[in-house]
Amino acid sequence: MPHLQALPFFLKRSDGIISGGEITSTQETIHGLLLLDEDRLIIQWRTARQTDRVGQEIRTDRELDPLREVTIPLEGVASAEVRSPWWKFGEGTTLVLTAADLRAFEQLTGDAGLRLDHPAELVLRIRKADRPSAREFTSELELAHAERALRIATSDDNPTLKSS
Repeated sequence: MPHLQALPFFLKRSDGIISGGEITSTQETIHGLLLLDEDRLIIQWRTARQTDRVGQEIRTDRELDPLREVTIPLEGVASAEVRSPWWKFGEGTTLVLTAADLRAFEQLTGDAGLRLDHPAELVLRIRKADRPSAREFTSELELAHAERALRIATSDDNPTLKSS
């Protein structure tokens, strides 16, 4: 059964610098899409950046980075979990993807990449309206893992089947 599941996500991050009589504030909004396509997870995103400078002049610069895409084999993702803790009221729902190998999310980081608090976890914010889709996405990911394991277990190349 082919799996093609899509889930939008977003991230927000900001930085500020006060230096030499100038205040610089940078706000980044990352909008992306997770696509589960059979044995691979595709992550697409684009970053919109607004930089405000207040000093001798007051200026706002806006940038839109090109679309980025990373493909991760399904075996590189150990699990997916939807979290909506009540004590983080206002922060909303997150989808946490846990890597099966630390190299799985390596392509996501870098200058134009996503910042990870932990190299084995990708924590993505989900809109409240997309919460049911996020739960469905995690179920589809678990199902794809199970079907992959079943294919491997029943394949002709499986050494445990040949010995019996």
